[in-house]
Formats: sequence, C-alpha cells, structure tokens
Amino acid sequence: MKVLATIVVPPHLSVSGAARAAESLSDALSEHCDMAVASMTGPAMAPARFRRLAVETSLPLVLRGQHVPTRHRTLFYRSDMAALLRSERFDLVHIHNPMPALEMRRIARACRKLGLPYVVSTHGFNEVVNGLKVYAFNAVQRAVWRNAVVEPVRQVVAHAARVFALSPHDVDLLRLLGQRTDNVTIVGNGVSNPEPANERRDGDLLATLGVTPRSEGGAPTFLFLANHTPNKGLPVLLEAFARLTEPYQLILGGERREAVAYAKALSACRPGQRILVTGRLSDAETQACFRRADVFVFPTLADTFPLVVLEAMSHGLAVVASRVGGIPHQIDADSGVLVEPGDPDALVQALLSLVHDRRRIERLGSAARARARSQFNWPNAALAAFEGYERALTEAGSARPASVASRRLVEDAGANVIRLR
Repeated sequence: MKVLATIVVPPHLSVSGAARAAESLSDALSEHCDMAVASMTGPAMAPARFRRLAVETSLPLVLRGQHVPTRHRTLFYRSDMAALLRSERFDLVHIHNPMPALEMRRIARACRKLGLPYVVSTHGFNEVVNGLKVYAFNAVQRAVWRNAVVEPVRQVVAHAARVFALSPHDVDLLRLLGQRTDNVTIVGNGVSNPEPANERRDGDLLATLGVTPRSEGGAPTFLFLANHTPNKGLPVLLEAFARLTEPYQLILGGERREAVAYAKALSACRPGQRILVTGRLSDAETQACFRRADVFVFPTLADTFPLVVLEAMSHGLAVVASRVGGIPHQIDADSGVLVEPGDPDALVQALLSLVHDRRRIERLGSAARARARSQFNWPNAALAAFEGYERALTEAGSARPASVASRRLVEDAGANVIRLR
C-alpha cells in the first residue's frame, strides 16, 4: 500500500502540534506501508523512516506585503501538494489539519478528480467548529470564517473515504458539521518516551532562559506551552495567576503575540512570583522545560486532542487543563485536574489545590506518566490507522464503478479518462 500524507499547516507555524503528530504517525505507519509525507511547513521531526516530498507554498500577490497581518494571510496560503498527487501512483491520501481550509479543499478535490480515495484526521476540528465562539469576530470576519474555513472543511469531510477521529468526542463535532458518522475510525495521538535527561545541558539551557533551578522547599514551577493564539486561553491563565498570592514560577513557552498583555502580567507579580516569557523554544529547550516543571497548565478554549498535553504527561507532570475536546479522554482524575474553559475562578481553585500539596503533584504526575505511556503511543495509533486505511480502500473500491488500479490501466493505454465521482 502506497500512502501520501499531506500536512496542511501555514508555513509560519513551524512548531505546529498537528504537524508533529502527523509526522510521528506517518513514521510509525512506515512499519506497515510505503509512506510519503508532503508538508507545507518545514520538517517537524528528524530522522524519519518515511520519504519526504518537497512542497512549494505561496500567497496571492495582494497578501504578500508586510502590511498584511499574519493572521489574515493564514487562510490563503497555497501549495503544490495537489500537483504532487500526480507525481507517483499512490493508493490513498491522508489529509492532516484543516488550516488553511481552502488548501485542504484543493487537495481533496484533486483526489476526487484522480479517483484517489482519501482519509481525513480531525486535527483542529474543534477550533473550526467553535471558532465563531472563541474568536471575537466582527460580521465580516464571521462570514469569512464560515466560507473560507467551515464550509471547505465540511465539503472535504463529506467526500472522505473515512474520517480518523482523534477521540470519541470528535464524533459530536462531525455531527455539528452535518456529516455522517458511520465511517469513523478512532486514531488518537501518541507520545514517545522522553530522552534521558542531560542535567548539565538542561541546566545551561534553563539558565539562559532565566529559569531558576529546583530547590528543596522552593516554589512550584508551572509550564504553559503553545502558540499564543486566542484559542489557547492565555489571557485566562494570566488572570488566574495574577490572583494568586502564593510564590510560583511560571514559564510561558511559545511565540509572543501583540494582543497578549505580557507587561501587565509581569508587573502584577508579587514577591516570590516569577513569570518568564521565553518566546519560541527549540526542541532541547522544550524538553528541559518539561523536565524542570512541576505542573503543566493548559486552559485552552478550543482544542481537539492536544499533543502537548500527552508530552507533559509523559514527562511525569501533573496537568491542569480545560474540559474541552478530547482532553477529558487524555486526562483522568488520577492524572490531572480539569476545569471549565474560560473560567479564571475555576483555574485559580485548581492551582490552589496543588500549590500547597507537593505530594498530590507527585501522585498526579506519576499517574500521568503511566497513563501516557500505556494508552497513548504511536505504534498503537499506527495499527488503528492502518486498519482504517484498509477499510477505506475496501469501501472506496466497492463504492466506485472502477478501481483506481483499473482506471490507471485505462489512462496508460491512452483511453479517455474515466472521471470518478
């Protein structure tokens, strides 16, 4: 079986969790089939067992100037991935991530034109479905979101041979999109075991970032790691920490955004409280921060199945996160604390329940590590995905008047192309 995984991610989101998850799954799937990966962003992991196809991206001329904010350009990036479908004889295409949705739709339409069945993973579907609630759109922006995001995603899903839901929660998202749910396979994200710590290297990296080392009886260290986009709930997090009177160290990892009031948060710190805004972190810095932290805090407003939560769990961190999307499928009562999204009061209470209870932090972290490693790993995800591939090919073959293989034979013979719908 020859499969092409297409990763639809704006080029500037080089640390996209969806891209990392797609490449990790493709790497594990290389044990079962011939995998090739085409991504709009740079490589998310190395080394990899799959073949990587070069992808060119572009923007319409009118959007290329620096005067256009990045958030407005995001929806309109294009690539040559649709053309890559003709470069080799693939049996199946796996589409990852829905943004930019117009590009996702171009790939799906090219698949249909070629008679290639495709499957879709539900990365980012929570943000697509709930975007109108999460983002403070005006009337024009709401119309653009419906037509340039929701509707293209709905069309792609409607013609998919199968949908790979990251968790059972995503079935509800598909219903909200008006889609059938009898062609769903659950293929969750996985997580790899962390590399052994190099204490000297970690110490140097953390010192450069300004993170204080662990000390007996010291204040707990909290970690937030994500793109600082509105859906990640960073303002809620900062408001909650501003209400704490207890000492703490908070590491904010991820690229800065102009709309976030960092200076106000820093100035609100009391004695013994520290907030470090690191900016984008390298892989080594990220791992060092995971190893240094005590608690991972993720008050997201809309997420589907965040890989970063599993990564924190695999490092043995207690997790405080929002009860949204597939997060309740990741975290149970033994491994973390769930709070309602957008509720700083609830987040404060969750933080207070841990600040004064080091033993509970350790218990939750130990259970989180065991849960992540036993239930969420890439080999198991790859087995589920490969089974979904086989079902997709079987179902697509029985539903079409001619198989992809027979269609190609006709094309090679120079006959008229049979356009399959």
